[in-house]
Amino acid sequence: MTDYLANNGKTWSPEDLAALKKAYPDTDNITLGRIFRRSESSIQNQAVNHGWRKSAEYMEREKPGCFKPGQAPWNKGTHFSPPGSERGRFKKGHRPASWLPIGSERVTKDGYLERKMTDTGITSHDFVAVSHIEWEKHHGEPVPPGHAVIFRDGDKRNFVPGNLELISRADLMRRNTYHNLPAPLPQLIQLRGALNRKINRRSKQV
Repeated sequence: MTDYLANNGKTWSPEDLAALKKAYPDTDNITLGRIFRRSESSIQNQAVNHGWRKSAEYMEREKPGCFKPGQAPWNKGTHFSPPGSERGRFKKGHRPASWLPIGSERVTKDGYLERKMTDTGITSHDFVAVSHIEWEKHHGEPVPPGHAVIFRDGDKRNFVPGNLELISRADLMRRNTYHNLPAPLPQLIQLRGALNRKINRRSKQV
């Protein structure tokens, strides 16, 4: 049997190049390779070198590069794994170096102490502010949505029940705003807020 790629690597004759030039615009490269007994890349290289292109009719008819109805991709049913990629993959059950067990504590950039309560792998869910944990422990219910727990004396390590105060996020934002004011304005605003809360509680009791 004659080798299908018998001419591959051989110099193209002027006659073959002329024939290829004529056939290239309307014939697919696989067929051209079989006609000239060369590889598809050899056909493509000659087209690039001579500036030949497929005709508009061929492109419209064949739509090279597009999947045709019923055509299966070449890698159907296979799993591609680049060589050496397994070295960078986490093994089943693997834990990153930064992993901490439940009960571990950390300090946030703002100086608040947090404790790991779950191990979902989502840090923002797993770590809970210790002030919230202590407030819930003493009041029997979680911190309501839209509220925060603050430290009355400003000490972020003083978790005694009397030092923890539940306030709304809106009040917290206002406090953080007026704390930047010159003394004694922050203290006066704080006293006014406390007085208003007492008046509101008394009004509800009447």
